[in-house]
Amino acid sequence: MNTPQTVTLFLFDRFQLLDAFGPLQMFSLLPEFYTLQTVSQTGITVTSQQQIQIEPQFSFNDTFQSDILIIPGGAGLQAIIHDPLTLFWLKRFAPKQTLICSVCTGAALLATAGLLNYRRATTNKKQFHWVQKLGHNVEWQSSARWVRDSNIFTASGGSSGIDMALAVIGYQLGDSVARKVAIEAEYLWQNDPDDDPFAPLHIVR
Repeated sequence: MNTPQTVTLFLFDRFQLLDAFGPLQMFSLLPEFYTLQTVSQTGITVTSQQQIQIEPQFSFNDTFQSDILIIPGGAGLQAIIHDPLTLFWLKRFAPKQTLICSVCTGAALLATAGLLNYRRATTNKKQFHWVQKLGHNVEWQSSARWVRDSNIFTASGGSSGIDMALAVIGYQLGDSVARKVAIEAEYLWQNDPDDDPFAPLHIVR
């Protein structure tokens, strides 16, 4: 990459902190390759599921450069997956991205927007029973740490978003760079996307 790519994190009320900022932390360790920014529907302060308040940098009405979109999960996700304004923005914004990423139930929003149709994807296994009903002919993977299908990465729950972010870095810059980032973060990278140790702990149908 000749110039840094811009990673845009989509925020909404009651998003999960780990889903959102775990991946962002990995990208932040390569400032020569990635810059970070946040967006929400209105641009006003959003409150995470853990009651931490974040003020996004942009709203849907703003025009800004972006290359990689990340959508986290969280309890507030179900309140926006059928919101017309959110879906309209996502359907317009996502196709312009080099890569589209989701963590946990963030995949539900991608599915509802039709972005996962006829693709392989995964999501939080605790929430698998309702997310798998969304989208059209989505090949939901019931046991996967993360899944890449073309330019779309979807991760399972919690810390899997960190593994996915490292996978994105590996995909773009090489696994040796991703491993160095993991070492810098003192994180044990689970770099096998099919090794999902938490799937057996939940009932997946």
